[in-house]
Amino acid sequence: RKRELASKKKSEEDEAMAKYITEERAAEEAANAMKERIESRKRELASKKKSDEDEAMAKYMEEEKAAEEAANAMKERIESRKRELASKKKSEEDEAMAKYMEEEKAAEEAANAMKERIESRKRELASKKKSEEDEAMAKYMEEEKAAEAAANAMKERIESRK
Repeated sequence: RKRELASKKKSEEDEAMAKYITEERAAEEAANAMKERIESRKRELASKKKSDEDEAMAKYMEEEKAAEEAANAMKERIESRKRELASKKKSEEDEAMAKYMEEEKAAEEAANAMKERIESRKRELASKKKSEEDEAMAKYMEEEKAAEAAANAMKERIESRK
């Protein structure tokens, strides 16, 4: 009976130990499964975080590139406008200079024409004066000749009367 009880007790203990081992194994498996789920979730979150960071960085780089392109476009428009205004200014200055040169040339031509008219009038007057002087001299010479001839004739009449 003692052996039977001892055997029964041992069998119960073995059974309890087997149950305990089974429970321990199940608890360990559950813990390992939980640990694996936690690790998997950690990896998943880390991957998502990296993906979000990469996406944010890509978006930031895209925005930076767009801002840089906009800045470059603005800079190009400013430079283009500067060139346009400089070209317009140069064109206006060239036009003003051409107009000024044209006016100067016209003024010079008018001055030369006036000078030529004055010179021509001077020559004309000098020629007229010389002509008048020559005419007056010729008339004077004629009068002198006539006076001399008259004097000689008078002298001859006086001589012949003597």
